Amino acid sequence: MKRLFCPALLLTLVLWGCGKASHDATDDKIKPAPAAETDTPSAPKPPVAFSPDTRGLVSPEEVPLLDQIDRENTRVVAAALPSIVRIIATYPEDPRMELFGRQWPFPFPLPPDPHHPGHLALPSDTAYGSGVIINKDGYIVTNNHVVEQAKDVEVQLADKRSFPARLVAADDMVDIAVLKIDDAGDLQPLPWGDSDKVQVGEQVFVIGNPYDFDDSVSKGIVSAKGRNLPDTSNYEDYIQTDAAVNPGNSGGALINIYGQLVGINTAIASNFRFGVGVGFAIPSNLARYAVEGLLKDGRLVRGYLGVILPASVDDGVLGQLGLNNEQGALLAGVPPDSPAGKAGLKGGDFITEVGGHKIGSIAELRLIVAQLPIGHDVDVKFIRDGRPVTVTVTISEMPSEPQAASNPPGKGGAPAAVPDAAPTDVDNVLGGLQVSDLDDKTRHKYGVDQSVSSGVVVTAVEPDSPADAKLDKGDVIESLSVSQGSTQPINTAKDFASLAHGVKPDQGVVLLVHHGKASNYIFLSPQK
Repeated sequence: MKRLFCPALLLTLVLWGCGKASHDATDDKIKPAPAAETDTPSAPKPPVAFSPDTRGLVSPEEVPLLDQIDRENTRVVAAALPSIVRIIATYPEDPRMELFGRQWPFPFPLPPDPHHPGHLALPSDTAYGSGVIINKDGYIVTNNHVVEQAKDVEVQLADKRSFPARLVAADDMVDIAVLKIDDAGDLQPLPWGDSDKVQVGEQVFVIGNPYDFDDSVSKGIVSAKGRNLPDTSNYEDYIQTDAAVNPGNSGGALINIYGQLVGINTAIASNFRFGVGVGFAIPSNLARYAVEGLLKDGRLVRGYLGVILPASVDDGVLGQLGLNNEQGALLAGVPPDSPAGKAGLKGGDFITEVGGHKIGSIAELRLIVAQLPIGHDVDVKFIRDGRPVTVTVTISEMPSEPQAASNPPGKGGAPAAVPDAAPTDVDNVLGGLQVSDLDDKTRHKYGVDQSVSSGVVVTAVEPDSPADAKLDKGDVIESLSVSQGSTQPINTAKDFASLAHGVKPDQGVVLLVHHGKASNYIFLSPQK
């Protein structure tokens, strides 16, 4: 039997199929988002374990020397730190204010000082420095400039205990002060080292309180020895170091690798207020000499040879005097009643040795003589007019006031006025100088210091003359030396003119010139 296909049924099936397809397509395009699962919390993430690598890039076995140096550095510093103290110095401020370049009283009354009845409480300022414990009884060494004129001084130990300190004694020329604290107990003094054995290039440590940062340590080397700062007549023989030295390090320790004190940090060389790798320390031997003298006598008793040293010596002076290959100190003058004067020394002598100590500079002569024992006879070797001479000098105690270089001007009324000498009519390095006798009139007119008692006064210097850059009106010329010739004293303008005419055009001249209180050896080179 044949089956027949019904058209109505076929239409029904087609319509049903189309509708289902449309519904399925709609379901694919528009599908609602699943409901948020608020009831079931998410599973926690497992923690991440962080295991840092602590192995060095280089093992200690590969750098045994560096490892040993590092351990030894820390051991030396740890041993020395308890001996270094922090110093807090309180200074009275000027109880005035500056206004329009003048000091004026405060516009309100000052309160009474509760600690000092009957006195007003002045404002104060606080400075910080460093110090070194030198014995178990509580004596501490520091710089004089740290505590000078302080009204109160406090010392803080490395273990943070604090004690009031009193000033035992001080010397501003060496810049050393000794403090004392009481009832401290358990103090660790720093052992002294021999600064004479310190070598350039040697490793050193600076320990102190720069900018009031307690127990600070810097490391470097000894850059130089025997340094002297310019424009000073102090007793200096500084050790120079490139270890960081900054304000607040003053009075602290410079130690060697054995933990010994080889210097007291005291100064920096910088155009700014912070260190730039050029620091200076008082050598331990000089500091020890100062401490021993201050504790024994309450002051430093210095040896006195009785010579006047120049503030400066021009390049070319020693060569002009035939002393190019010599080490020593050129004298500007010798008071006749001084120990050196009694032994026959005079201005222009070139000292090379004192008491067996070789003299390398003016500063070294000053330093060595100051430490010679009073009353002892010493041999002084010097060169005069190219010849070596030796005399015996008895060292005396340095007087409080220096003596004049020569006899003072004669007594009586003022001498008759001497007219200014005409410009020197010579064709040499002295041409263009005008001088006059030194008398009361010229002394007053040109402001010549009373310590200068002989010579001639410079009254004019022609512009662009050989002396133009070296001499000023009011300078006093005391002596003149020509190439490898003897030093000739000048007492009158006539003396100067006579000597000037004997100088050849191709000769240089050395002049001893007084400028204010300073004596200077200047060299006038012949013009080419």
